[in-house]
Amino acid sequence: MKHLLMTVCIVVAATSALAATPNYIAHWDFSSDADGETDITGNYDLVNSGGVTIANGAAVFDGTAKYLSSKREIGLSGVKAYTIECFAKADSDCNGMIMELSPEINNSTGSFYLYANEGVVAMGSARGRYNGERFNNGNICDGVWHHIAVIVNPAGATAADKVQLYLDGARQTTHVHDNMDVCLYTHRLYIGSRGGTELPFKGMIDDVRITEGILSADQFMQTRSENNGLDVRAYWKFDDSNALADSSGNGNTLQGSQGVTFANGFAAFDGTASNVRTANKLDLSAYKNATIEFFVRRHAEANSVTMALEHSANFNSNQQGFSFALDEVSSGSIGGAFHFGSDYRFSRSPANNLNTGWHHVALVKDSSKAGNADAISFYVDGVRMNDYQGKSTASDAFMLNDYLYIGSRANNSYFLNADIDDVRITAQVLLPGQFLRSRTGTMEDAIAYWPFENTAKLFDDASGNGNTLTGSGVTVNDDGAAVFDGSQSGFATLAPLPLYAYDSMTVEWFMKSDMSGEAIVLESSADFNNYFGSFAAVTGNGDGTLTVGYRMKNGFNAPLARGVVDGKWHHFALVYDWDETTYRIVRLYRDGVLVTEFATNFASPTGVNLYSGRLFIGSRAGSSLKFVGELDDIKLTGRALAPEEFMTKRSSPQKGLMIIVK
Repeated sequence: MKHLLMTVCIVVAATSALAATPNYIAHWDFSSDADGETDITGNYDLVNSGGVTIANGAAVFDGTAKYLSSKREIGLSGVKAYTIECFAKADSDCNGMIMELSPEINNSTGSFYLYANEGVVAMGSARGRYNGERFNNGNICDGVWHHIAVIVNPAGATAADKVQLYLDGARQTTHVHDNMDVCLYTHRLYIGSRGGTELPFKGMIDDVRITEGILSADQFMQTRSENNGLDVRAYWKFDDSNALADSSGNGNTLQGSQGVTFANGFAAFDGTASNVRTANKLDLSAYKNATIEFFVRRHAEANSVTMALEHSANFNSNQQGFSFALDEVSSGSIGGAFHFGSDYRFSRSPANNLNTGWHHVALVKDSSKAGNADAISFYVDGVRMNDYQGKSTASDAFMLNDYLYIGSRANNSYFLNADIDDVRITAQVLLPGQFLRSRTGTMEDAIAYWPFENTAKLFDDASGNGNTLTGSGVTVNDDGAAVFDGSQSGFATLAPLPLYAYDSMTVEWFMKSDMSGEAIVLESSADFNNYFGSFAAVTGNGDGTLTVGYRMKNGFNAPLARGVVDGKWHHFALVYDWDETTYRIVRLYRDGVLVTEFATNFASPTGVNLYSGRLFIGSRAGSSLKFVGELDDIKLTGRALAPEEFMTKRSSPQKGLMIIVK
């Protein structure tokens, strides 16, 4: 397993400044969902273990033992610098903890607390080694909203540099606890009390944000998040009952039916002349920030460059307009662009990224990044694309008041040949955790299923989600199994699996092999060592083992099954369970029995979002570490299944006509 499941210790020198784009570790805005649990970065959701009320876009604490906490430990490195911020309004009789990284700082190295009646203290690499600062005027318990920022910088030259406390943007200078050794490690974060049991906070807390690196005061959060949640300006769900209606309530009704069929809850464009647009101009002229998102499914017969959305008749000649175009001639990619001044900012997905199934697309305009390359971000299935073209900087000008065209360029050219659903325009900068998670009413358990019934159906996805396979060198035998002889090439999904929308997942398959060498059975990225949230199943080292691992932010969780590469059929189930807070977040079952041995085991793992990559079957990235043996009934389900829900036997080869009723 030396190529795959390696534990690497990397020492990184902390820097005094961030790159152009801050790396937001977590941000709970208490506005994006009614329960207040969503981390809008998409990394770490909260649990509300004590009945904390979420009201007016903030968490309300009543002075009793109630708290919010991260579902699992937040992966922080002791050698890096971090900025922790929040807004707090503490009652005059408050004597509680705003937040604490770890249940109790006195018992946890590399932790910290922020206390309303004191300030901040950070722990060093050994217990008893403290560093911190107090509020200059004693406390913040005055019933007024305050912004608080804490910077923990292990590379600081002096004790005061290592832990910095800011109140309403002003540096606090009352320094206490001056041990030079300070850092932050991986712990759970508790908000509102110490470990949920002591020093309860009384008042309101909002916008808790953790950023990797050192932010300057002008990079701190300047205002609390919108109290009324997302500012959705237009939202077309294409419901069968009223396909042209704007669900945002802002009256941006669509018109036109040429070249499009509204059925089954989405809009299907046929590649002919289309006349779908807003009945009136879509007025975004009051806004500098926006997130435009939708779901798209390409038609197999499409072979042209087409327009999905365009705000204006032609954004090339209309400053501050945007567009989305599909290149269906050869690459099967999608791009999104904003027009700024004399130029544009454009990004696109890799070739074949949209070949099969539904995919989520988002284009984000951030006026606070005006003048640098991060003013525009483009995402496919929650993953930011990095192929940017055109102008490297962008203005912070207001957007357009113009018609929005769907499925064509101004009803005259570039006619779309694809399906579109859930077009939503929000006048805010959204992070991936705030994107639409699924098409309206369609979040289903079934992600993909390949039963390999016969040669004609070798590549077919029986789940109905269109996750077709491609490649060569794999055959189907009379027993209805896929046979890998080591000559396979590129056997994988045509496009990435859109896994970003799922918190949990179960991967099942049947395997028969007696190969002695190391080989990839399944891998959900080109190399899971390099992609957080991806997984791999690997035979290895000539001793009949199968190691199955998830790439976490702090390493690997990798159960190890011995003696199963023995030339006999075995069923395997890999469960990724977001709701678990111990090593059980990753579980492997062999023939329905839980595997308890680990090649690499993090007892308190850091949960990550699932990675939306191509699934490679039988080799790494279609070229190396080739598997020899048979596989059958590979199935992905979008939740953590219990053992009684697993497949109990392989599917039979299809001998004749089979009618499946769903």
